[in-house]
Amino acid sequence: MKINSNYDKIQNSYLFVEIANRVKKYSAANPGADIIRLGIGDVTRPLAPCVVKAGLKAVEEMGRAETFRGYSPDSQGYDFLRDAISRYYSRFGVKVSAHEVHVSDGAKSDCGNIVDLFDADNTVLIPDPVYPVYLDSNVMSGRKIIYCNATEETDFAPVDRKSVV
Repeated sequence: MKINSNYDKIQNSYLFVEIANRVKKYSAANPGADIIRLGIGDVTRPLAPCVVKAGLKAVEEMGRAETFRGYSPDSQGYDFLRDAISRYYSRFGVKVSAHEVHVSDGAKSDCGNIVDLFDADNTVLIPDPVYPVYLDSNVMSGRKIIYCNATEETDFAPVDRKSVV
């Protein structure tokens, strides 16, 4: 079997490791600085009690044959969950029916997988900086990439082409 050589093109540095390294370096040089961390989710605080309670309940349900659930029958998510999501948004005046709700394992895999809809011969415009999965999924697919600056200098609008890969 032939290996996809595009994986060799993925950068060795990962955005969140780079952020952590820069924060560490800045903190060492500025020990009294109050740093607001916006780069990675806040994992410095424990889970809220209601989350712990719901998680324990779900684990207990999955540990008994009579309440165990596997994959949802239609891959869109269980009806009870889709109904609950629909009801939640209706409290804010948003009308979305349960059949319009899709429950997935998260945005990261969806972002990575959606590029499979498009031919590898397409050119992709990537703002820099960008969430890593947007770049890596297109690199792995072998697409031509055009980078655009999306920084304070461009009002965070990706308008200034940097380079083509």
